[in-house]
Amino acid sequence: MEHTEGSLKNKPLIYPYEYEQASKSYLMAVVAIIAGIPLPVINLIASIGYYLAYRKSTYFVRWHCIQSAIGQALLIPFNSIAITWTVKNIYYNSERLFSNGSDNIDLDAINFFQVTSSYFFPYITFVILLNIAEFIIVIRTASRVANGNNVRWWGIARLTDMICSKKDRNPYTI
Repeated sequence: MEHTEGSLKNKPLIYPYEYEQASKSYLMAVVAIIAGIPLPVINLIASIGYYLAYRKSTYFVRWHCIQSAIGQALLIPFNSIAITWTVKNIYYNSERLFSNGSDNIDLDAINFFQVTSSYFFPYITFVILLNIAEFIIVIRTASRVANGNNVRWWGIARLTDMICSKKDRNPYTI
């Protein structure tokens, strides 16, 4: 997911504290996982909230906040479908469990796997692997940005360039 990387330590416009602020924009999604596992939109809300807190910061910090939020937004459809499909399967199978009045739980567990669509388990596996990959990429990106490397995610970086304004929004600069 990382497209290009380059050291930014030689550029005088980026101060060391900005590396930390930019790297924390990625870690907001990781921290929000604690609350966001049941609801995939929580991670996006945390990323957008971090962006709003630093919207008057430098271009470097704002750019990484936006890239992080876009990365979270791309996962929402996959996670939402997975959660909705899982809840639907559990609800449908629990309805069947209580409607037939059987006392044999093992038989009902087998019926759950038979009734569930053959596409469900591959899709859930794909979503879990996608979220694990995103988690690893976010941690790796946060550590590299904190060390002064500019990490641009493939596909997302161009969109981030279009969205992020290069205008200096810091009210304290002369």
